[in-house]
Amino acid sequence: MYHEGCMNSKLISWLGYFLLIGGMGVVTLAMGWITGYHGLGTLLSVALIPLFLAGLLSLFIVSINHPRPNREMESLLALRTAQLQDANATIKRMSTKDRLTGLFNRRGFRDLLKREILRSRRIDKPLVIMAIKFLFGPNLDTARQTSMMSVFGKNLARWIRGTDVSARIGEDTMAFLLLDTDLEGARIFYDRICEHLANSEFQFPPFRASVVLHPEHGSASDGLIELALSTVESASLTELMVASPAAPVSNTAEPETMA
Repeated sequence: MYHEGCMNSKLISWLGYFLLIGGMGVVTLAMGWITGYHGLGTLLSVALIPLFLAGLLSLFIVSINHPRPNREMESLLALRTAQLQDANATIKRMSTKDRLTGLFNRRGFRDLLKREILRSRRIDKPLVIMAIKFLFGPNLDTARQTSMMSVFGKNLARWIRGTDVSARIGEDTMAFLLLDTDLEGARIFYDRICEHLANSEFQFPPFRASVVLHPEHGSASDGLIELALSTVESASLTELMVASPAAPVSNTAEPETMA
């Protein structure tokens, strides 16, 4: 269908150019006839030769104005490739973001943590992973829970440093990656979050918080996240709980290359 359309377009263009330029030969023949040049030589010189040249010139013009099929196919293929790359990028971005808050989801947080662990090892700087679990209670409906998490997620941009990373890794659980920060910096961050929640016009439920340190508790991203989640379950409501250093997660480092 595509090639038939191209051929029809070329044919129409060729006929148009031929008629236009060939008409000049016919006009030349008519002028010669009017002025008395009726011989066969005159007919060939002022009519047939211009018509022949008109045909050649028409083909040349059509070939310039209409790219070759392979060039058209190359352009179409390049366009489809660019569209596919954009679609893949959109899918990947959506698969690492939480729809409710716009923050990273667990997958996005894990992938980013992998990269930051490698960077931390290279520059010999610590990392802190913090988990915050809200206690919604059985009487709080789902719509209210959703509203609370949405408000909290949208306020985080004003409450934390630009270098810190926040994510929603569960229905009621947030995670933070604090770069180039030690335990003391984590406590300051925790106090700041508590202050913002206490002063917020939106009434948030109580929450538990836990901290996991890299490299003290290991170098595997999934293990560090799981340790933070398990630690937050036993944390108190008034104190930041640090994971026990007596039972660190696997110290197997993340691979240097990631899919």
